[in-house]
Amino acid sequence: MKLILSAMFVFIGLLAFSQKTDTIIHINGNVLTGEIKRLDYGIVTYKIDGIGTVNFETDKIKTIRSNKHYEIKLANGINYFGSLDTIGYGRKVKIILMDNYDVVSIDSIAELYPIKQNFWLRLSGKFSLGLNYTKANKTGNFDFNGQINYRKRKSEFSFNWNNTINTQRDTISSSKEDVMIGFKREIRNKWAMNFFTGVNKNTEMKLDLRLYLTASANYDLIMNHRNRLYSGIGLSTNHEWSNGDSLSVNNQELFLTVNYRLFKYVSPKVDVATDLTFFPSLSTKARLRIEYNLSTRLELFKDFFLGINYYYSFDNKPINSDAAHQDWGVSTTISYSFH
Repeated sequence: MKLILSAMFVFIGLLAFSQKTDTIIHINGNVLTGEIKRLDYGIVTYKIDGIGTVNFETDKIKTIRSNKHYEIKLANGINYFGSLDTIGYGRKVKIILMDNYDVVSIDSIAELYPIKQNFWLRLSGKFSLGLNYTKANKTGNFDFNGQINYRKRKSEFSFNWNNTINTQRDTISSSKEDVMIGFKREIRNKWAMNFFTGVNKNTEMKLDLRLYLTASANYDLIMNHRNRLYSGIGLSTNHEWSNGDSLSVNNQELFLTVNYRLFKYVSPKVDVATDLTFFPSLSTKARLRIEYNLSTRLELFKDFFLGINYYYSFDNKPINSDAAHQDWGVSTTISYSFH
């Protein structure tokens, strides 16, 4: 029995030790030993015994060694599944595959995730709360939005919501609500397929409810450790209601989008995301909808951000002829991000 217990303790000790044997060689020659959590947006998240989890930019890395298996995505869209080893020249790393290897530049790695069944490591998200009030005319703006993402090999699930309420003299004057569930599947190189469904509501534009389903193909135009720019084209179908059940209509639309993100994930962290989407109607002649969003965030202290959100909605032929053709809003927010 003692022998079995001793063997178990040795095994557990070896297992714990093996989890901290990832090696990063800094450009100044220092050798760091710990555990690589992930690499994305140009930042390596690295756990070092006695220090804790640290983040540093990939341009400070000369090479990496780890016998674990990773999903590795390059900036050109190519995906690898393998372990990592050092190489004797330049800022490069050797990706060990099943029966061969490839050598790539450190700067060409856009994403790197350990392949293991760890739900928490694959989960990321943010929560944002905004509030503005003007005493002179007693107007206020309340904004609550969030995003949760879950990554797997070549796929990603997402859940997004945004709730904006405008008040005037203690009554709700208008509100805008959006909820979306999405699924992304990487196909080849820089191409991916997106499927998402959700609901919209906008009282300013007299939209009681819009239920939609969209499928699109996305292409990464730029993807590196500072920027991401991608475009998408697809089809969308929806059903709209206004004035209760008195007005309702089915719509088919084209889906054309351009998304850009600028980020710097070392202190102070900066995150700017913007997207512009056009919905030319295929079922209503000359109808066009436009959605634009802008989110800017600056880190105040660890994982807490101060930001500004802006949205703009346009519809030249809303379902209700008495509705406004456009709506916009801006709010100052405090947000929290994890992973």
